[in-house]
Amino acid sequence: MNGNCILLNGDYTFLGLVDWKKAMGLMFAEKVRILKFSDRVIQGVGRTFRAPAVAVLVKVVRSVYRGRVPFSRRNVLARDRFACAYCGSRIKPITMDHVIPRSRGGKTDFDNCVACCRACNHKKGALLPREAGMALRHRPWQPTIAEFIRIRLRHSGVYGLLVELGLA
Repeated sequence: MNGNCILLNGDYTFLGLVDWKKAMGLMFAEKVRILKFSDRVIQGVGRTFRAPAVAVLVKVVRSVYRGRVPFSRRNVLARDRFACAYCGSRIKPITMDHVIPRSRGGKTDFDNCVACCRACNHKKGALLPREAGMALRHRPWQPTIAEFIRIRLRHSGVYGLLVELGLA
């Protein structure tokens, strides 16, 4: 789990991942309750501590996302699971491609952008996929907040832990 701690809102909804140092700070400030500790041991001056694995805020804070997942390159790559939408490759670096190129009036949004490897991006260029002889493995889509959180959790490797705790 990379030393990350799952941070849940006061109503047990997923807020995000924080590193163990931030989680320890929240724990000592009594802003969170710890649901599960990790195996990581931190040696303090006078005693040892176990790092938190899952923490829940004592109070409910306003949700990070209002009604929609915000558009960003990183969120497009996460939605597509860091795999090329044309060939399925996970060879890094993964870039973002406009299915309908901007030069042809394509918008920069979830419904027109996909993750793409450099080779496919170069091959497609400013063409439409059919003009370049390429096919999309899946259509681009605007993820809901619930879908996006599930995708991010699975990619981070903490989904199994939430299932184990009965939170997913």
